[in-house]
Amino acid sequence: MKKSSLKKKLTSAKLKKKLDAIFSKYIRQKYAGGDGTITCFTCNKRLSIKESQCGHFVRRQYLATRFSEENCRPQCVGCNIFGDGKTVEFARRLEEEKKGIVQKLYKEAQKITKDFPYEEKIEYYKKELEKLT
Repeated sequence: MKKSSLKKKLTSAKLKKKLDAIFSKYIRQKYAGGDGTITCFTCNKRLSIKESQCGHFVRRQYLATRFSEENCRPQCVGCNIFGDGKTVEFARRLEEEKKGIVQKLYKEAQKITKDFPYEEKIEYYKKELEKLT
C-alpha cells in the first residue's frame, strides 16, 4: 500500500484542537445576526464573528461540558479572557434562558469522559456549520 493512501491517525490532542476550532466557529455562527455581528452574552457588546470568542460557563478543562452547546455562548475578549468568563453574569443569563441549567452543567462536568468521540463530533459540527452558512 502506498503511503499516500494511508490515512494518518490523529492524536487525541490534535483531534481536540480541531474540534475546538470547528465548535467555536459553530457557536459564534449560531448566535450571529444576519449582518454577521454578535452580541456578547455577558456584556451585550456588539462585535463581528471574527472578533468574538466561544465562551464557556463551565471551564474548558471539563471535557464532559467542553463541547456542550448549553455551556457555550459567544463572548467578547474582555469578558471571556480579561473578565475570566464573567461567570456570575454568565450563570444569571443561562438561568434566564433555562431554569436549572447551571446546576445541570455543574453536575454534568463531573462525569468522567473516556474515549471521547472527537471524530464523530467533528463531522457533526462540520455539517451543522454548513447549515448555518
